[in-house]
Amino acid sequence: MKIPKKDYHNVLYILSLAVVVCVIMGGSLTKPVLRYLAESNLERTVVKKTAIDSLDNRIDELLYTVTKIQLQLDKIKNLFSSGEIDESKYRKEKHEVFAKNIYEPLTEMLIIFYRIILFFAAVLIFMSAIISQLIYNSRLLNARIRKLEEICHSREGGNPENFP
Repeated sequence: MKIPKKDYHNVLYILSLAVVVCVIMGGSLTKPVLRYLAESNLERTVVKKTAIDSLDNRIDELLYTVTKIQLQLDKIKNLFSSGEIDESKYRKEKHEVFAKNIYEPLTEMLIIFYRIILFFAAVLIFMSAIISQLIYNSRLLNARIRKLEEICHSREGGNPENFP
């Protein structure tokens, strides 16, 4: 599909508007795409999700071991008293210490960084649309002036002294 020269700036205006809408609506429209980009970049460069999950699992196991020891201590204390122990508060929980405190903030930071880059790209596209429209209008105006000059030359006999 070939776009006529007179419509280049219109296409660029629409493209810049679409990118700005994607940046503004980034939370709902483009969040999955930007999240995928951020996670894949983190995976390739700095932090691997599997390593974070492995660390979190180790920490969860250590915390569960501590809670089991605490449960055993509470059972020993309970031998001398008549109260019951609520064992539901001693079950294994997933805390995700590193995922919540390191990985997620890094991902969100990259998403914001991508949105800022997209905004600047939209501004650049908008500026190039303005420039292409100015160039197109300038060429169109020059062509009209040449055409008017030709019409005036043909009516006046082509004498340059007749023109101011």
